[in-house]
Amino acid sequence: MKLYDSVGPNPRVVRMFMAEKGIEIPKQTVDLRGGENRQAEHLKRNPHGQMPALELDDGSYLSEITAICEYLEEKNPQPAMIGRTAEERAECRMWTRRVDLNICEHLPTATASARRWRFSKNGFRSHLRPRPG
Repeated sequence: MKLYDSVGPNPRVVRMFMAEKGIEIPKQTVDLRGGENRQAEHLKRNPHGQMPALELDDGSYLSEITAICEYLEEKNPQPAMIGRTAEERAECRMWTRRVDLNICEHLPTATASARRWRFSKNGFRSHLRPRPG
């Protein structure tokens, strides 16, 4: 196996998961700032150009953090990080999905809105003024 790693929160989640489980695998850094993730070589690993990507022993790739962590958990069950029983694993997946849908999914929109507000001519005050008419 090999982890294609980079800067950013998603690769960090996988690195932290691996550290907590004591998993050591070879890593290759992908230069996001240089656009390496948009080059043909990386797009073969992940057509969306996202990070991280885990190359499996059979040459196939996983590229979503939840899938990568669950795969690593299956291959290295101790210590159990996602749950020891079906009920514990289901609860963990439930909370992961809730965070993904109710928090993470909205972050890009909130960030973009904050940037627009910050760079607008009048900032938030322009929204507090009564509208004519």
